[in-house]
Order: sequence, then structure tokens, then C-alpha cells
Amino acid sequence: MVTHRYVGIAVGLLMLVWFLSGVVMLFTGWPEVTDADRAAAQPPIAWANCCRFGEAQEVLQVQAAMVEDLAGRPVLRLDGQVLDLSNGQEVHRVSSADAARVALAYAAAHRIGGRPGTPEAVERDQWTVTGYFNKRRPFHLFHFDDPAHTDIYVSAHTGEVSQVVDAKGKVLSWLGPIPHWLYPEALRADTKLWAQVVIWTSIVGTFLTLTGLYLGVISWRPWRDRRVTPYRGLMAWHHLTGLFAGLLTLAWVASGLFSMTPFGFLESGPDDRGEQVAGAVSLGDLKLAVEGAKARGVQARRLVLAPLGGQVFLMADGIRLDGSGRPAPLTPARLAEAAKALGPIRHAETITGPDAYFYDSHDLDAVLPAYRVELTDGVRFYLSPASGEVLARIDGPAKGYRWLFNALHRFDFVGGLYGGVAWTVTMVLMLVFAGAGVATGVWLGWRRARTDVGRLFKRKAPKLG
Repeated sequence: MVTHRYVGIAVGLLMLVWFLSGVVMLFTGWPEVTDADRAAAQPPIAWANCCRFGEAQEVLQVQAAMVEDLAGRPVLRLDGQVLDLSNGQEVHRVSSADAARVALAYAAAHRIGGRPGTPEAVERDQWTVTGYFNKRRPFHLFHFDDPAHTDIYVSAHTGEVSQVVDAKGKVLSWLGPIPHWLYPEALRADTKLWAQVVIWTSIVGTFLTLTGLYLGVISWRPWRDRRVTPYRGLMAWHHLTGLFAGLLTLAWVASGLFSMTPFGFLESGPDDRGEQVAGAVSLGDLKLAVEGAKARGVQARRLVLAPLGGQVFLMADGIRLDGSGRPAPLTPARLAEAAKALGPIRHAETITGPDAYFYDSHDLDAVLPAYRVELTDGVRFYLSPASGEVLARIDGPAKGYRWLFNALHRFDFVGGLYGGVAWTVTMVLMLVFAGAGVATGVWLGWRRARTDVGRLFKRKAPKLG
């Protein structure tokens, strides 16, 4: 009882912040730039300046590559490297002038008005704090003078737009994701420390909730006498409503703990079967395919390598091309044949709607339709019917993560409701209800603590006379 009371004052305040920020996060998320956002701002590949591959080793094995424009010249993005196809030289640093062209093109495509000011050099700040940005550091930061006060971050390493955030997004982030995920830059910049803080505060929060539920149950008296609760006033309200609110709180705090995959729990192991479907191709084969697309005058914003079974194919803005630049749509029979490289198959089919593991969520953007392959070991793979690309892999730990985190944290298991108005209203009401239960507990604990401290000092005060 005493432990629950005093732990509840400090940790209960943090949990209350989690609930209130969770309400905000129902309507907004962390600012991010998607691959589709970047692609929308790309002009068609300038074939007139293409294609010199320089001294790149043609026997080099390649699985992921893309050709697109960078400030007016074609570039090849390959394993974190950028090769300028207009001169065959590797791009080590993108100038501020080229970065400004990239930022302006992105702004025009996304209807961001105004002009950028003098770029600011940024290595890391609040909006580029996570490890996701590490391969793109440092950045040219452009402050646009539009009404929304938009900031666009262009990687000085790759030349890609890496982050976009405006004044409204910053305010909402400080009300939602930052307090909810404990994301202040001072803490989040140290990934190991941040992870331990989140894990251990979640463990303490789970302990606090469990002890509260235990105390609530043993104090519940319907089978002893006419009184449902031995308490009165605010304490009685906290006791009775806290039983249900405690279950909600336990679901959210425990699932938040599971989201961190603590101590390896729910972590998926390595699995290269998806790579075997694609197979590796040589840089020389990729070079011939790009030159074939140029010779045929393919008009595309991007050429993305999409190997299948060790053969070169390119996706030109969603259209599949073979190694000579000719259209080569992927047939269902060829896709089914390629999927056999995954291993013994129990069942395979094309799905046009989301299923229990492949749906739009914070962790996954479900591209539909998809070719779902379930292996005899229970692992599921989802492949693109257009390219054969592996879109997702769901093994045992991933299935557990889906139910122990997503289902308990977002209540997204009711088909057709997730993300809708009914779901949003229900989540708001539950978060407010659980938050009220925590808030009354914090207030009651604080009030009792003040009384305990006052008695302690009174007991120790020297007697006069």
C-alpha cells in the first residue's frame, strides 16, 4: 500500500502525461517525409546527361539501387552511396546551392510557398534526432518564409529531402509524440540511455498498475457486506472506477513496454529467404538495363532495381521493365514460381484487402494488392504483384508483437473500425477515463504524503518548556 502510494506520485504523473499525449497522437504523428513524398517532387530523369558509371566495378553484386534526378543531373543511389551519372564521379558532399534546388522542387511539388533563407548547417536537432537519419547526416536546413514557417532538411550526404516540419507540426509534436515517446533531444540522442529509460519506467508503471489492481480487488466487498467499497468520497470513486481504468492502464503500459522488445523479447531473428526471391545481380547488368531504358526513351521520375530470381528488372514509376528497357509485366505464374525460393509453401494467394498482420499502421504501410505466402513453418511473406519485392515478413515474434503491442495499445483488432470516427471517439473516452483514474490516484497519494510528512516533522519537533 505504501509502495503503491509513493511510487504512484512520481510515475503516475508520467503515466498521466502518456495518456494526455496519447489523445493528441490520435490526430497527429511525428513529422516525416515518406518515399512517396520525395518521389512526387522528382522531375523526369535527364537522359541527355546520362550515363557514365566511372570506375565502378561491374562484377559488384547489387540488390538495391535507384536512378533519379539530383539538382538537374542523374544519379545512381547504391547502398548509401551516390554516383553522379553525368560524370561517373561519386558524390561525397552535396553543395548548399544544389540542396536549395532540391528544397525548392520539393516545396513546389507540395505547395509550400515562400522562399528559403540562407541554409543552416545541422548535424542533429530535435527533428532529426533518431538513428533513422544517421546515414544522411549532416543536413542543409532551409527556413521557408511561408505562412506555415516550414523547415526543409536536405541531406548534405545524399541530397535527399530528409525531414519537413512546420510551426504547427512542432507544437503538436511537443504535445503528442515527444512526451509520449520521451523524445526530447537531450535524451533521445543517446539511443541506449533512452531505451533503458523507456523500458524501466514502463516496468515500474506496470508494477504500479498491478499493485493498484490487487489492492482494488482485495478491497472490493460485495460478498462481505452491503458496502461495495470501504472508502468514501474521492477515494471511493478512485477505488471503484480504478478497477476498470486499471485494466486499460495495464493494457497500455504493458504494451508500451513490449513495443521496446525489452531484453530481446519479441525480436525477430535474421532471415535471408526474402533476398533469395530477388537474387543478386551485378552492377554491370544494372548498367546495361539503365542504358537500355535510356535508349528506349523511358520517361520516368525514378528507375528502381527490382531483381527477381537473379534477373534484372527495373520499376519505372510503377511500370516493370526488363533488362533491355522493354515493358515486362510480372505474371501471376512467374510470381508464384519465384515465391518457391522462400521454402515449402502451405498456402499462397493474392489479397486485395488488409489481413490481421498486413494493414496500415504506425509500423507498416500495407501496399495492396499483395501476394501472401504462408510457409509450413508459419512464417508469412507478402510480395508485390507488380515487382515481386518482399513487402513484409511476419514470423512468430512479429505475430506476438502485433497482438501484444498493436492490439493492446491501439485496439486495432476490430475489423473496419480502426482509424474511423467510432474508433477515435472510443479511444479518446478510454484515454480520458484511464487518465482520470491515474490523476485521482496521484492527487490522493500527494495529499496523503503531505499528511505523512507533516506528522513526521511534528513527531521530531523538540518539546518546549
